[in-house]
Amino acid sequence: MLGAFFDNLNRSVRFVRRRDPRLLTARQFDREVTRERIRSTRRSIPFCLITIDILGKFDRSGSRAMARVLHRNLRMTDQKSQISATRYAVLLVDTSEMGGRSVLDRLRELMSRNRLAVSMNLRVHDPDGFGGSDDDEGVGGRRSNDVSPRRFDSDNHEAAQPLESWSKLSESDVEVTTEDPMVNMPVATMALKRATDILGACVGLTVGGPVILASMLAIKLSSPGPAIFKQTREGRRGQPFTIYKLRTMVVDAEKSQAELKTKSHRDGPAFKIKSDPRVTRVGRILRATCIDELPQLWNVLRGDMSLVGPRPLPWHESRACDRWHRRRLDLRPGMTCYWQVDKSKATTFDEWMRMDLRYVDQFSLFEDFGLLAQTVVVPMTGRGSD
Repeated sequence: MLGAFFDNLNRSVRFVRRRDPRLLTARQFDREVTRERIRSTRRSIPFCLITIDILGKFDRSGSRAMARVLHRNLRMTDQKSQISATRYAVLLVDTSEMGGRSVLDRLRELMSRNRLAVSMNLRVHDPDGFGGSDDDEGVGGRRSNDVSPRRFDSDNHEAAQPLESWSKLSESDVEVTTEDPMVNMPVATMALKRATDILGACVGLTVGGPVILASMLAIKLSSPGPAIFKQTREGRRGQPFTIYKLRTMVVDAEKSQAELKTKSHRDGPAFKIKSDPRVTRVGRILRATCIDELPQLWNVLRGDMSLVGPRPLPWHESRACDRWHRRRLDLRPGMTCYWQVDKSKATTFDEWMRMDLRYVDQFSLFEDFGLLAQTVVVPMTGRGSD
């Protein structure tokens, strides 16, 4: 065991010594990708990410050759990184799928010329891919682009390789995405967050089980219809899931939402109305005390949701959001977040979305525990129905 430890330590030391100081570290590269994704979504401009995996042995001269190829044949504005001892990455800013394909093809030729055995993959983040009909291919998946033939050069990735050369690329080498953040969250942190969710959900369902059952009985006695309300919401990376809540409105309340749309006090796609006439007497109590949200602990246990995260919107409301709002789907939706503990700070829908994006960008487990502690105060003050 000690031998394996020292072998890994030696490999890490060799990697640090071998890495070109002009190349970004993995953490620096992740930060640049996140920054470019925010800018890309705001301006509706695509960008590309190329990953280069080393095949076989790779000595110091190979590392120097790789760094030389990347620095001499890509724009100064493109970010280059050595993520690990066997993986490099390139961020092509303001670059469409066609430009990315051209760069990938040119890099393959240069790698072959320098006798560098590598495997490369191109991922395209295209914000214009979002906004089509629901019949489009799955969110975050592959899609075809309607693009006119163009050529690319070394300065702006226009006008170099003929279109016929793109046939060298197999479809497995290229992925076009609209939702995928393309930045990996820390594995250990996310595993700990998930473990906290499972533990919290188990404790919550055990302690809150009698309260849920008593509330279901009160709902059945006071209003006809099922005690549990189910609705399709949009979750992490745009995946739909069924959310569970205690029913607080009359049956088929969603059918009358169109008639009440003009009375909504919330701008944007979200529907919120004060003194909603569809809410039952028992429902008002459940909402004020947040008891109606307790069945979502089952969603947390299943992995659809987290204890803390951006609140999931109904499917049709989430799909109507602006592109820059969509980054809130980088993490699992949660039962509570900044908006739930202090709704008064979000007078507009955009401010609500900014609060969610603040959580995504500054996510930490310590912040999660703080938000959970603040959430406990909400039902005590009767602010759950705000």
